[in-house]
Amino acid sequence: MEFIQFQGKNTLSLRQLDRLNGVVKGTTFRRFRALEAALVEGRDYFLLEAQEHADFLDDLRQRGLIYPSTVNCLLFTEAGYRKLLVGSDRP
Repeated sequence: MEFIQFQGKNTLSLRQLDRLNGVVKGTTFRRFRALEAALVEGRDYFLLEAQEHADFLDDLRQRGLIYPSTVNCLLFTEAGYRKLLVGSDRP
């Protein structure tokens, strides 16, 4: 799986994590929302807002790395992904 490089870190998008875990669209996002309070932005995940990162998000969308409908994008570091897996077989 191709990592998305962001701020010098290997990250994966919600789409990539859904695919990696063989789950339907939205599964990883729901897991994120359930655990959001335990995650640290900038360490576990990055929130890329459309206004600030439009060109980068367009590139990711064209490469199929994020969902076509993505507006604001969540990218997860390895540490964040591991936290999503805690207590669950899949996010």
